[in-house]
Formats: sequence, C-alpha cells, structure tokens
Amino acid sequence: MKNEYKYEQDSLRRRFSKLPGGKAASIASWLTCLLMFCAATAAQTSTAITGHVVDEHSANVAGADVRLRSREGAQFTATTDAGGSFRFTNPGPGHYLVEVKAVGFAVLTSAEVHLTRGETKNLNLTLAVAAVNESVVITASGTLQRADEVSKAVTVISAQEIEAKHQLTLTETLRGTPGLRVQQQGSPGELSTLRVRGQRNFDTAILLDGLRVRDSSDINGSATSLITDLATPSLDRIEILRGAGSSIYGTNAIGGVINLVPAIGAGAPRFELGFEGGSLATYREHVKGSGGLGQRAGFAFGLNRIDVRHGVDGNDEYGNTGGTGKVVFNPTPAITISGNFFMAIADARINDGPFALPAAFGTGQQFPEAVAGVTFHPDFNNPDEGRRNRLLVGSARFSHQANEVVSYSLAYQRVSSKRRNYNGPRIDPQFAALYPFGDFEFVSVNEGTTDTFDGRVNVRLGKYNLITGGFEYENETLFQNSIPSFSAFNRTTDRQRTFALFGQDQIFLLDQRLQISIGVRNQSYRIRAADRPGALTAVTAENSVTGDGSVSYFIRSSNTKLRGHVGNGFRAASLFERFGGGTFANLGFVRFGDPTLRAEQSIGADGGFDQRLARDRVLFGATYFYTKLQRVIAFTGFTTDPLHLGRFSGYENRPGGLSRGLETYLEATPARGTHLRGAYTYTNSERRTAGLTFTREYVIPRHLLSFELNQRYRAVMLNFALHRTGSYIAPVFENDFPFRTAELKFPGYTKAALFGSYERHVSERVTTVFFGGIDNLFDQTYFENGYRAPGITARGGLNLRF
Repeated sequence: MKNEYKYEQDSLRRRFSKLPGGKAASIASWLTCLLMFCAATAAQTSTAITGHVVDEHSANVAGADVRLRSREGAQFTATTDAGGSFRFTNPGPGHYLVEVKAVGFAVLTSAEVHLTRGETKNLNLTLAVAAVNESVVITASGTLQRADEVSKAVTVISAQEIEAKHQLTLTETLRGTPGLRVQQQGSPGELSTLRVRGQRNFDTAILLDGLRVRDSSDINGSATSLITDLATPSLDRIEILRGAGSSIYGTNAIGGVINLVPAIGAGAPRFELGFEGGSLATYREHVKGSGGLGQRAGFAFGLNRIDVRHGVDGNDEYGNTGGTGKVVFNPTPAITISGNFFMAIADARINDGPFALPAAFGTGQQFPEAVAGVTFHPDFNNPDEGRRNRLLVGSARFSHQANEVVSYSLAYQRVSSKRRNYNGPRIDPQFAALYPFGDFEFVSVNEGTTDTFDGRVNVRLGKYNLITGGFEYENETLFQNSIPSFSAFNRTTDRQRTFALFGQDQIFLLDQRLQISIGVRNQSYRIRAADRPGALTAVTAENSVTGDGSVSYFIRSSNTKLRGHVGNGFRAASLFERFGGGTFANLGFVRFGDPTLRAEQSIGADGGFDQRLARDRVLFGATYFYTKLQRVIAFTGFTTDPLHLGRFSGYENRPGGLSRGLETYLEATPARGTHLRGAYTYTNSERRTAGLTFTREYVIPRHLLSFELNQRYRAVMLNFALHRTGSYIAPVFENDFPFRTAELKFPGYTKAALFGSYERHVSERVTTVFFGGIDNLFDQTYFENGYRAPGITARGGLNLRF
C-alpha cells in the first residue's frame, strides 16, 4: 500500500511541477497536491462507527440522541433514524465511548470502543426502561470516564431530572445531593449558599463546561456572590464532585466542584417556549433551542426571565435575566472548536438582617434556642436597600486529536462581574425607633474580571496509561468604589496574576477494572496593587503546591466498585483579602489586608463503595470523608493606629477546622417509569476560634436527609421531593451597643415539593406540556440564619415544543 501512495504522490508532483506562474503557482500547486494526497490517503484509511438502537423488546428506537466521545475530548453527535440506526463517518482512530439518550429510557454508555485506522465498528445497543442511568462523567479526572470507572465521589443530575424538578434556580435543583448543604436566606433573590462536606460557602468551585467561574471582586474571590442568580435554562447535566479537586481545577476546590455542562444539539432543530406564574407574584418566561448540521456542527441556547414581585414580606422584588449558549464545530474529524456563553443580570430588593434580642444573652446556654420574637427578631423590610448584579462569561476551546497517541486542547475564558449594593434613607415605619437618626445611605460598587488561558496535552502510552499535562494562566482585577468613603484608598484597581503547571497520570489495569490516578499542581502568584507601602513593594506571595491520588477497583462478578481518594485543596487569597477597601476601611489610614498571605490549604481523604443490583435497577453506596483545613485566611479586625502605615492588617493565616462524616445514597428503578433517589449525610464539622479551640461550625447540620420520586405514566409525569435539614448553629448580631453576637441553635425543618406535568402531542412536530405544583408542601415555618423562608407556594405554566 505504501508503494501505491508513493506512486500517486510522484504522479501529482510531476503533473503540478509543469505549471507556469513562478513561485506563487509552485506553492499553490504543492498545496493542492498535498490536499489531494491527504484526501486520497483518508479515503483509503477512513474509519466509521455504525450502530442500531433497540429497546428491551427488540423494537427500534427512533430519534435517540447518540454521542460519540473520545476520552481526550473529541465529540460527535447523531440521532437514530426511523429504523433505529446511526452512523459516525471517519471519526479517526482512538478510544471512544458511545452515550445514548432517549425519552423514557435510562441513559446508556457503551463499553470502550477502540477504533484503528481504516476500521469500521458496528454496535448493537439496547436501552432499558427500568435501569439506573449510566452517564459519562468528566469532572472526576478532567477526561471522559464511565460511571463505573470513576474513583471519586460524583453525583450526576441529568437534563431530564432538572426538568422534572421545575425549580427556578440552580441551588434548588441541587438540593438533595449527598453531602451538599443548600441554604436560601429568605425570598428568592436573597443570598444562597452551597456547602459541600461541612466546608464554608466559598470552598466549592463552580465550573462552566470544565472552566472555573468565579467573581474576582468577591471578598473571598469565590462564586458565592453569583450563586443566587444562576439559573439552568439549557444544560445537558450537572456534575457534582465531592472532595478536593484543586490538582485539576485549581482554587476554591476544597470541599468539591460543581460543573455545569451546557446542552448541545443534534439532528433537526428543536425549540421550546414556556411561561409560568404563581405565588409571591412569580413569573417566568423562557425560550430554548438546539439542533445540528449533520455530524459537523451543533448548537443549543436558552434564555430565561424570572420576576418575583411580592417576596415573603410583599416588597422583596427580584428580577433575573439569564442565558446560556453553546456551539460546536468539527471542521475535520480530528478537530473540535466550541464556544460557550453565559449571562445573569439581576436586580433585587433585600431586607435588613435579623438581630439578637436581650433574651439570647441571659439563658446561660452556649447555644440558646432560636425562637422568633424571643431570642431573635427575623429580617425585616427595608424599602430602598438592594443589589444589582451582572455576570458575563464567554469561552472558546480548540481541541485536536493529533493521532492515536497525542491530543491537546487550548481554551480561553473571560468572566466579567459587576456588583452594586445600595441603601437609601427610607426605613420601615415599624422599626423607626431603631434608627432615630435615619438609615445610613451608601453605594458600593465592585467590578471584577478574570481572564483564564488553559492548555492541556493528553498522551496515551499504550492501552493502560493516559498522561495529562497542562498549564493555566489567570489574570484577575478588582475595582472598588464606595460612596461615601472615609478612606484615602477608593476607586482603586488591583491585579493578581497566577501561573499553574499541573499533571495527571491515569493507569488502567486488569482489563480496566483497576483505575489509578495521580495528580500534582504548582501555582505561583504575581501581584500588582494600586498602592503598596515601600517595605512591601518587592514582596510576592508563596507558591501553592497540591497533590491528589485516587484508586478504584470494579468487581464485575458482583457489580461492586471500591474506591478511595486522598488529596489537597487550596483557595488562593483574594484581591480583597490582599488589598481590601471600603467605606470605613481602617478609618482612612491604611487599607486592610495582607499581600503576603499564603493560600488556604486542606488535606482530605475519603473511601467508599458503589453497588449495583437487580440487573442495574438498584444502585447504592456509602462514603466516609475527612477534611482538615491546614491553613486558612482569618479576619482579625481593623487597625486605627497611624504608626502602622507601613504594614497591612485585617487578615492573617492561621490553622483551620476539620470536618468528617458519612454520605449514603440510593437510586432505584423498580418499575417502568419509576425512579427513586434518596440520600442521608451525617456531618461533624468544627471550626477553630480566635483562641484556636474547636467549636461547632456555623450553618452545618449534623443530619441531612432527602428522598425523591419521579413517576411517569404515559403522558403524565410526577415529581415528589422531600428534604429534611437537621438543627444547626448560626450567629445573629445585636443591633445596639455593645454589639454582641448570639450563637443560636436553629431547629431543623422539612421541606417538600410536588410537581406534575401532562404532555399532549398536537402533531408530529408540536407538543404542549402543562405543568403545575406546590413548593413547601407542608407549609413549614422556618428561618435560615434568622431570615424567614417562604411558606406554601404554587406555580403552574405551559411549555410549547416544536
């Protein structure tokens, strides 16, 4: 065959060498010759993967979404025809997984398909009606894995599950995940937080399609200030990694990682329009679309508008416009170019916080019971206090499968955030006595940008070894402006650059039943501030070094997976912690913060098992976890001493707390159309006080329990979710001298939701979906950190698909 290629190449060269036109014609001739030769070579070495999808009764499944994915990142999409067949033409040699999704069936992922040059593989795939999903997972290792290969604790929420919940925000969609504490402080639009495995709200990294999204103007440089406004208009799935993930994903991945994976279309374009309304004068409108152009390109988008016009007290208005979009293009089988867009623009009126009452300090108990009107006063209306947030995220990624051994990707992402908090002179007349001189007026503006460059190379050394190496460059800025300001340091812009090198080795042994992963990351910092006292001009923060190791072993005879994981997590010091400012920052003498702060660092370990039973109809497991914060960044207070102009103050490094506990979960599909999911988590989380003694961590309950039922019967779909949150400790501040803090014990509560939908096919292309439901079904009265939660609420609406 080599002689045939050589003859064809020589023939083409002789033919084009006779063309006139000098050097330009010669170059054009050689390029044409090269392209023709490559085309001829590709024609004789083309590859293909074909297949046939049927159900358990051997009936063809038409319109199924079929995705061909290489472990290194290449992706192709197709849909099955009327006969249940699909075809991927010339995807290139490599190792692939085929994932199949169809309405009414469990997600199926094939065994690994090894495609060699010039080979065609044919697959016969059977979808099960009653089986636990077998989705592919990316977050655990940064490369594609089957669920039974993952050596870390990961939960996947599919697009179908997201839709069945009918929740308005990301936080409520995540409620019920093992090990995850979700908190919504009052009406929609108020602060929402996510805490994984007993860690703090800024110890979880948020990703969009594998790239980190955070607010560089946040006090802790995290995504906490953005979480409230994150909606899910067009997602393929959500992956939640529990445990340290910093070796792959960098800063803030101490407790875990939440990866939002955008949807991507295939086949004929499809669209959806929707409207709903309900209690609290809540309205939502959305539009979604997705589709493909053959196997070469695909797109998906979603736009979402939420309005809450009467919050819990009738005045907590909230508006949020959100959108997502993704495009994927394969100019050649070996090259993938993709782009993502995400936005959230929100405006919310917020309440004054709760305050402790005198009875909270006279009980003699370490943690007095939180009783509204006795030991604390709940949050109350402030007519002219609010916030305006804007988040814009754009990214592009280029991936190339160079050959069967080497692949690489280059990605760029920009995150732009602007937060404006404001308060006017008006106060609620009921509380005028608390403000004899009127309310304090202020405007605080924080703007942040984060530019991230990410490059990765995957090298497959034989069948049993996949090595990943990469770099990450991040440039972040913080602009601060306070009106009024009593500090000389206002309207400042500070910058921080980070450089990271990381590597990972994945080893597959014993017919891939044994998976071993080892990773390491080194991150360095370069700081440029708007002002730096002379003694600190040349000071640079120390590097962060983290390591990670995990192992899993799959026992095929019993469908049991054993896994263990140990690793470091870290959180880089934020620009605010290095160069904080504000209305009262050190009363105008110096800015608080410390540019020499070292990154926070943790060490964590977990081990557990996953067990499948009853022909994949039942999946359950348990995980023991332990996390210790070896070093944290703690706020120490302000200094007003003018002699300290040569140093910064306010933050310092000190030892942190620890958390340990047990996560358990159960998934089952006992019958056609029935899916059950349950979880129980026990967490013992402790923090260190200023005196370095241990005490119970704020906001983290010892017990979390959840149960969810999805039942489909023909055109009817029901979703029932029950969540039990145990008692917890939270600080509530006194609003008058001596401004003490009461650590109150808030009682546990049970929150349930019931939603149902009915589908009606108007024609072959048009479907209407009517839905409605009730949240806080049992009308529980409870307070999150002293903020009153909504009582029983109802919503209903209509979706039109075409």
